[in-house]
Amino acid sequence: MRKLWLSLFATILACSLPSPAVAQGARLLRRFGAPVAAQASVGVRKAKAVPAPLPAPPRADTRQNRAMMIVGGAAMLTGAVVGSDAGTLISVGGAVVFLWGLYQYLQ
Repeated sequence: MRKLWLSLFATILACSLPSPAVAQGARLLRRFGAPVAAQASVGVRKAKAVPAPLPAPPRADTRQNRAMMIVGGAAMLTGAVVGSDAGTLISVGGAVVFLWGLYQYLQ
């Protein structure tokens, strides 16, 4: 008897939960609206004019930023070759210069 009540409770619970398909259907109906006669058409229609996209703004000169990234990378490599405390200091300085050049380049 206990199994019967448990299975009945599980069935009622499963039927009362909303299914994902119903939720998606409601979302699509709200998004696109109900079908109307104006949307139903057969044949050829004149295409709507699409405005031309705006041109991208001119980009600033990036030579200095690229040079900072190159110099910073070279300093990191030099610091790795030198080793010890001096090499660590050179590598950290090179990393700072590289990251600043990268930041300016991406702006």
